[in-house]
Amino acid sequence: MLDYHYTMLNLFESFERHQDQLDANNLLKLARVEPRYTVNAYRGSDCFRANHMWEDWAYDNDELQTLKNAATEAGFTYTVEPVK
Repeated sequence: MLDYHYTMLNLFESFERHQDQLDANNLLKLARVEPRYTVNAYRGSDCFRANHMWEDWAYDNDELQTLKNAATEAGFTYTVEPVK
């Protein structure tokens, strides 16, 4: 019974050491991801007089291209604005 106690105590102390190391190295903190672009799609050729269909955010250039392709394939015009 005492062996089990010491084994669990060693395991807990090992966990604490590793947890402190993760905290010290900031491995548990994720970098905040912010959108870089806002894409608005409109039905019609003039975005000021057209019907607004959808709005989405792109976090990188690949996602921006995917949204632009989706709007084009659906026959929508679109605007892209950088997020400040």
